[in-house]
Amino acid sequence: MSQLDTAPGGGAFKAPGLEALTNYLENSGWSLEDFDGRTSLWQPADGITDRVIRIVLPAQQEVRDYPERTYEALQVLSFVERRLPQEIVNDILFGGADNIAVRLTPDVPPGEAPLNLAYSAISALRNFVVAAAAALDFDSLVLPPRRPQRAEAYASQTRISTQPGSFILSLALPLDDIYSTESDDSAPPGQESLVQVPPQPFGRKVTNRMLTAARKAQQLAGQVSEGDLPLSSFGKYSPGAPNATELAALSSLGGADHGIYQIRFAKTPLAGGVADPAFLRITPGQQRILGEAADYLRTKQPRAGVTVTGLVVRLFREGKYGSGEAVIQGVSDDSGETRRYRVELGESDYNEAFRAHGNGLSVTVTGDLDIRGTRRSIRRIESFSVLPGLEDE
Repeated sequence: MSQLDTAPGGGAFKAPGLEALTNYLENSGWSLEDFDGRTSLWQPADGITDRVIRIVLPAQQEVRDYPERTYEALQVLSFVERRLPQEIVNDILFGGADNIAVRLTPDVPPGEAPLNLAYSAISALRNFVVAAAAALDFDSLVLPPRRPQRAEAYASQTRISTQPGSFILSLALPLDDIYSTESDDSAPPGQESLVQVPPQPFGRKVTNRMLTAARKAQQLAGQVSEGDLPLSSFGKYSPGAPNATELAALSSLGGADHGIYQIRFAKTPLAGGVADPAFLRITPGQQRILGEAADYLRTKQPRAGVTVTGLVVRLFREGKYGSGEAVIQGVSDDSGETRRYRVELGESDYNEAFRAHGNGLSVTVTGDLDIRGTRRSIRRIESFSVLPGLEDE
């Protein structure tokens, strides 16, 4: 089991259990070199590091110096993996977790941040995770109003903490999620689960998506800033292109004043294919462009799965029969604002809209929201119906 111990030099850390720690070493490329009954000696696999490095662990967790030996092992792992010891602890406790760390630079004493900035950054990180997880199912520059349940559930599994530095938010993203069929539910309550990582786990896909989206967003922002590309370049879809929610999150991480921030992506070795941590530095100018790009996409790009509920205020068709156009004044679940929306309806739906207009009944329509200037239209209609009135009850 884990326990809270004091690290040499002061400070507290959560020491992982011996079984979980050795399991991590075995699954992250280390091998047992020697065991003498009192201690075990571990060496890294070829290619992990070009230095002669070893880890010594006690044979039993009950020994008095177990916290010190564990802390030393974490320091070695920290050097090899270029991650903080606490990030590795979270990795072990989760049974596999990538890490995203954001260093903010507020003009306040180290370790502190204005409440508004901290709230903005934490909210932005959550939105970034949800948007990246949702993007795995939606190849769209504007996500639908209703996020996939799996994306929301995964965001609730992530854990955030602060680290020493100017002001660092560290986010642990578990490789496995509650929807994975290969999840290990056998660990007793209160104990860390052993490492059983499926190939291409959902959490690694989310991490890869976040890194790809951040890199492409920064690259486009730099080209727009230099005048090499127009802002509309964000509207050209390509695999991995950042969606509006991801752009807004990256713009909001620096707070309302768009203070410069750094973001680091570090992957656990438990899922394989690990490279050195990736670092990005997002400037105030880039953040402003990313925010403008998010607004541009939400204004110019169709939004799928939008539902509008309201009254039919205008009807038009060329003849007595056939399809026609209706104007609905109502509220969409996308914005919550009352607007007028144009819809093209087939003959049967148009007749229903005519009946609703004559009897003052509300209608509901679901489809893709298309915005052109001040004109809003619902296209590629998925459903249309008249809401029952008192006379129908």
